[in-house]
Amino acid sequence: MFLTFLRRVQNKVRMILLASGPMSIKRLIWNAEFAKGRWDNLARTDGDCLYPYLEKYGHDGSILDLGCGSGNTGAELAANAYRDYTGVDISDVAIEKAIKKAEADGRAQKNHYFQGDISSYEPTQQFDLILLRESIYYIPGPIMMAALHRYTKYLKPGGVIIVRLWTSQGKYGGIVKAIEADFSIVEKNVSGPSETAVLVFQQVGSRRDADASKVDNLEMSRT
Repeated sequence: MFLTFLRRVQNKVRMILLASGPMSIKRLIWNAEFAKGRWDNLARTDGDCLYPYLEKYGHDGSILDLGCGSGNTGAELAANAYRDYTGVDISDVAIEKAIKKAEADGRAQKNHYFQGDISSYEPTQQFDLILLRESIYYIPGPIMMAALHRYTKYLKPGGVIIVRLWTSQGKYGGIVKAIEADFSIVEKNVSGPSETAVLVFQQVGSRRDADASKVDNLEMSRT
């Protein structure tokens, strides 16, 4: 019982450090875990419930993957479903693995990876789709929604953010409710025994603005 309690304390401290600790500490922890193979059991995730949504909303365009880990998404997503892909992760070790995967899969020209903290990362372009796959937990709670709002500025007109959570229950249900309260939900799916959630959303008013832009462009083409 004491060992179980100790593991719970260790996991709690780990989550606090990974969400709110200094960047150097977060990078150190993630590098150690990836180097020791802690996440090797997730080396392949083909057939994940997320992929149909990436293909649907990626529009054969640009994808930003925040917290990309060792590059599963960039390696497994259908190659013809996107034009270019940018993966960001705080772990140098994970980024090295992701680059090797891209090279092995012949995607080195369209998949690009960078080391960075997703809580503060500043993109250098706009994207059709921004993804947080099991990574939103590592943005500190007090700034989580503000970070998502900031990232909407890097969406192209009509672009979406997609968040995948392994469960929508318990404390993670609060993240789902916060997103639903702050953003315009385009699509939501909850599935599987753990009630895995996939949320597709935009800034409130974004869809209306994108539709208006399409109408304006159509009118201009007629004149």
